[in-house]
Amino acid sequence: MAHPHRLAVAWMLIVWLQIPAVPGEAGLGSPAYLPSPEHPVGWRGDGTGCYPAAHPPTTWSRTQSGTGYRTTNIAWATPLPGTGVSCPIIVGTHIYLTCEPTDVVCLDKASGRIEWIRSNLECEGLSADERKAEPAFVERLDPLLAELAKANAAVVEALNAAQPTAATDAYRTFKAIERKRELEKQIQTQQLSIDKKRFDRYWAQAVFGFAGQTAVSDGKRVCAFFTTGVSVCYDLAGRRLWIARGGGNGSEHGNFASPLLFANQFVVWANEMRSYDAEKGTLLWSNPAKGNNTYGSLFRFQVGGDWVAAFQCGYFTRLRDGKAIWGDNIFGDSVSTPIVANGVIFASVGYPRNNDGLGMHAFKIPAAIEAKPSSLYQLKVDWSADEIPIDPKRSPFDRGYVASPLLVDGLLYQITQGGGLTVHDANTGELVYRKVLPLKPKTEYWGWAGVSASPTLAGAAIYLMDNQGTTIVLKPGREYHALHVNLLEETRDGKGQEQSVSTPIFEGTRMYYRTPNYLYSIGEH
Repeated sequence: MAHPHRLAVAWMLIVWLQIPAVPGEAGLGSPAYLPSPEHPVGWRGDGTGCYPAAHPPTTWSRTQSGTGYRTTNIAWATPLPGTGVSCPIIVGTHIYLTCEPTDVVCLDKASGRIEWIRSNLECEGLSADERKAEPAFVERLDPLLAELAKANAAVVEALNAAQPTAATDAYRTFKAIERKRELEKQIQTQQLSIDKKRFDRYWAQAVFGFAGQTAVSDGKRVCAFFTTGVSVCYDLAGRRLWIARGGGNGSEHGNFASPLLFANQFVVWANEMRSYDAEKGTLLWSNPAKGNNTYGSLFRFQVGGDWVAAFQCGYFTRLRDGKAIWGDNIFGDSVSTPIVANGVIFASVGYPRNNDGLGMHAFKIPAAIEAKPSSLYQLKVDWSADEIPIDPKRSPFDRGYVASPLLVDGLLYQITQGGGLTVHDANTGELVYRKVLPLKPKTEYWGWAGVSASPTLAGAAIYLMDNQGTTIVLKPGREYHALHVNLLEETRDGKGQEQSVSTPIFEGTRMYYRTPNYLYSIGEH
């Protein structure tokens, strides 16, 4: 029987966040939860970052010991075929995630073993007419694609052989992955030789990769978008249902906007918002737009009887017909993804350097699309001179927000790139408390992203993560109360800590966390 306190917390969250409580369906975070067309999963689960039905561990560790690692409360760790910053998603008994540069990967949830890897190259997204018009696509690329499929199978075998001891072993390289990378390079070389303009990849995207977008699922299919411009859809067993290609553009530092899957539409952002028929892959509509920074993700909400797809900068499209509404960039050059609750959009406004006058605002959603959102109040915070000091040359963004907000029991939690926690009353905008956390994030321009993982609620605890392997587990409330501080060490050279910026997900007694090299299942064996 579920603990009464946990049931009370879950019910309060459903009421406050207006999470649809469907009779007979388990809540997000329950092992019995299954995504559906009405309740899909993607980035931050359902977008809120709340897993009220989960009850994962609050303590764990992975620390260097000799040439390997000593672990506590880590059920398994699986080496991944490529790096990435996207989140995993859970669909029934399997976990899906994206890896560099174009892979969708499926793992068995219980064991962590990889079931399959599917690569999705730009040339595969061409139409039949485009392929027919240029014989080189068939003559040069099809043989390489067949070889890549074989290489992926060999990578699965190699990684699964290493998986049982990966949590405690030192980082290692794999010849099977080296072969896979050789083939991917050959394919890209051939693509460029056929049509450089069409297949050239934006160099700045490589800082954090082309697979930064989290996959989405409605329980029947898994869809993914890559910044190569490729959109792709698979059934749960790994059979490709369709693939298409459009633009993949973003800001000067790349595009990491996770897509939406809702109302039988797969919606992506690439300096335009475009929608594909989720079953057939045909383009339904497209709206060009300039999104400034493109680190945030798409989100959705209702206005009257209409569903609206929205992007972080304040760009809105009616889903049923692709009509753009309310103007462009009404939130300005923001980074974090807004959240929606009780008819209010909580959105960061302006470029997140120091957020002077440009911080989080609450916007009232109008009753009808003909009206526009109105600003209710700004959530203010004034850091003192000795709190989170700014070095303009090395860490100019330490007081800015990249991580998205978290709403729990009427309190809005935000964490700056430099590790400053602010908690506001979501009803009034009043600052409840602020705290410089005992974290050590690195925040150097271009190279180090600082605290980028968004705060997450699992059961009755909040999880706050920096990019250096530290997680603070926090008790929700109007006063700061840290329950535990945990460390997950990971290094390739035995010296420097790997940078981890993905946001964790939770189910049952487990937390699943993706780093550059591994997917971890954190919890008892």
